[in-house]
Order: sequence, then structure tokens, then C-alpha cells
Amino acid sequence: MVLENRSYGQVIGSRDAPYLNRLAKRHALATNYFAITHPSLPNYIALTTGATAEVSTNCSACATDLPSLVNQLDAAGLSWRAYFESIPRDADIRVTPTAPYDKHYNPFVYTESVDGRRMDRSRVVDFHRLRRDLRHGRMPRFSWIAPNVHHDGHEHPLRAADAYAARTVPRVLHALGPDGVLYLTWDEGRRSDRTGLGGSLGGGHVALIAAGGAARRHARTGVPANHYALLRTVEANFGLPPLGSASASSTPLLTGLLRGSNGSS
Repeated sequence: MVLENRSYGQVIGSRDAPYLNRLAKRHALATNYFAITHPSLPNYIALTTGATAEVSTNCSACATDLPSLVNQLDAAGLSWRAYFESIPRDADIRVTPTAPYDKHYNPFVYTESVDGRRMDRSRVVDFHRLRRDLRHGRMPRFSWIAPNVHHDGHEHPLRAADAYAARTVPRVLHALGPDGVLYLTWDEGRRSDRTGLGGSLGGGHVALIAAGGAARRHARTGVPANHYALLRTVEANFGLPPLGSASASSTPLLTGLLRGSNGSS
């Protein structure tokens, strides 16, 4: 689950995010985690392909032919679904910044290897399907969950995003079961936050919370990491090879967030 445009210090310890802070305290929190760049779209592409594909803006007509995490899942025969709140019937249409659904937060419509396959396009769905899947306990092996701009913190205060998470996350955790894990993070920090991994320029210091049965309880890890590390960790969870910069020797596995590991990365 990805929320929008908040730096670590704006969320962790904030009175406007009581649920998210309880979630971080009860489960596992990465305290030294960074977005790749600004603005939003390159971070979403990085989270799913291991590269920004030279995308540096929230463009509408750009695309990449890089392989995506969900292509790997397809090849391995693993089920997946990407849920976007308020997504229109045609997920590839251009939208205005005020629309509840914003295409710039959906990396799958920019990846030709996903958007070009009818079967994969059918797995990019709205929250009506999410509610149905949660109600019936039929979540796929991998799920991507993205609230619309009213609920992800982009258009409304952090408190609104926190309230939405409080309504949604417990149901997701229940559906994931005792062996599942929910990674909850932010695409980028506030625009003035340009800190990155190892002191480099980046998209800001953001929070990453791991919750659910497979997450460590009351854990914190300070391993320096960024969105490529989260991609590598998700891929490793499914026994998949890391894509792009996720495969770099400097990119850690975030095992400190997960139960059943020795906590090293």
C-alpha cells in the first residue's frame, strides 16, 4: 500500500496519524528508508521495475518497456492484482490533477509489458473488487493497493489518510492471514525533502511499515535502504530474482522487518 507525499518526520510521532503510529509501534518500522527522487511517478516505476526508466516528471504519455514485478509473478504462475480506488474503466486515459484517481500513481499503465497484455490489464481493478475480495477472503498472492487522492494524503490532510488506513488496513491484514505481510510506505517525502540513501540526492526520508503475521513485532531497523530494497525484498519473498537496481550489491534485503529471519540485511 502506497500513500502520498509525507516525509518520515511528518508521520512518525505525529498526532495526526494515531493509527499509523500504532501500526508502526506494534509491527515493524524501517527508520532509515528513502524515496528515489521527486516527483511521484519515477518512484512508482522504481518500485515495480527497479529503475526510473529516465522518467523525471509526472508525464501522461510516456512509457517504458522494462520488465515489471508483475511480469515476474506471471512467469512464476503467481496470482496478483493491483487495486486503485476510483480508477475509470479505461485505466490508460489521461486525467486531470483533480480527479480522485491519478494515473501518475499507477505504474502499471506506464509499463508496456503490463499494459500491452489483456490478461494483465484485467488485473488492474477498482476498489469494488478489493471490497469483494476482502469480503470473500480471496486475496491474490501479491496485491498492490492505492487509495485515491482524497485518501492517500495528496489532496487532504494526513489525518484523512490515517482514518482511511484505520478502516482499510485491519481488513487487509485479516485477509492476508498469519503468513502474510503488508508493506505500507510513501512514494516520496515533502517536496523540500531531497535526502536520499547515503546522503545522496533523493526523494526524501519516508516511513516504511511492515505489518501482519509475517512481520516482526515491535521491531525497528535502521538499515540504510530505499524503494529498490523494498522491491528486492518483495521479490525475495516470492523466490524471484531482483530487477534492475534491486539487484545491486549495495541494495539490502529488509529482513529486519520480517519474522523468521536473523534480522540482518
